[in-house]
Amino acid sequence: MMNTLLIDSAVELTEEEAGGHSGRWAVIDDDVSELMQHWLGLAISQATVVPVGLAEQTVLEQLISEGEPKGLALLYADSEQSAGSGMLSLIHVKTDTQTQKTSNEFWSAYPFFKEGNEIVAQIDALQLFPHRLEAWLTLSLVHNRGVQMTVFDPLFWAHRSLYRAHHQYHFSVAAMAYELIPVTDEEIIIDDPEKIRQFNARRAWVEHSGSWTPANEEASLAAWQTQAEEDNEPIHISLATMTALFSVKSSDDAEFQGAIITITPRATSILECYFWRIDTLVIRNDEDFILPIYVAERLFTDEWRPEVGQYVKGSVWLQAYAVGCV
Repeated sequence: MMNTLLIDSAVELTEEEAGGHSGRWAVIDDDVSELMQHWLGLAISQATVVPVGLAEQTVLEQLISEGEPKGLALLYADSEQSAGSGMLSLIHVKTDTQTQKTSNEFWSAYPFFKEGNEIVAQIDALQLFPHRLEAWLTLSLVHNRGVQMTVFDPLFWAHRSLYRAHHQYHFSVAAMAYELIPVTDEEIIIDDPEKIRQFNARRAWVEHSGSWTPANEEASLAAWQTQAEEDNEPIHISLATMTALFSVKSSDDAEFQGAIITITPRATSILECYFWRIDTLVIRNDEDFILPIYVAERLFTDEWRPEVGQYVKGSVWLQAYAVGCV
């Protein structure tokens, strides 16, 4: 089974490609350096080890014996009301080859949101951070044809022994907002005859096959035939009620637009920053895909607060971790 592990065929990111987590912490405080100086020591000293029940321990130990780093994670939560969310610190457990003594090295820290929505997905690709204890997963959603997303796996250090090619898993998925604002009533008009034809051909292709990519352009145009005079008329697209979710620069960041389904004010807090949970319909497909978006209260502008049924848009950081195997 070891030769089917996805870590064996993973793409290795450079330091520049992987980036750091300072942008995540900037959601909580503009001065990330000051925030870390104030909280890091306290968070590590008072944190608890994250329990992980899915890791295949024998396989994980084999990976470590073959040279993969050993790690663990410490979770600092503000209180019991944090619902399992908090600051997750990634620790590298280093063993001296001569003395066999172990020491702990702090490698990374990022916000962790335990409570998400469950999806079933297959991992299409795995991209490793340079230190190999963190990774992005590219997921294809089983119940949403053609929907693919790249997410950060906050528990990869444990679950790397679990992930195999062509297997399906239950994931808990959530997002943290960099920005969330109301949608204005905008409209796009397509009136160029060739672009009208392209739009109709692409839409028909999606209805028939479930998805469309630029590689399908020629085939979709060849398959499209005008059915009525109305097919040649200008196309009016309202952006006010659009739903969308797409990755930014092939990373775990994404842009979105959708309708608010439920709102939980102050659902959790991380480092004394309150987060609202805004469950948002971002994809209409075989099954509606509702993304729980955690929004720092400090990001709301002026007196505006989101309302159920309202359309919102913005940018988010996507994270997901395995909660079971199919």
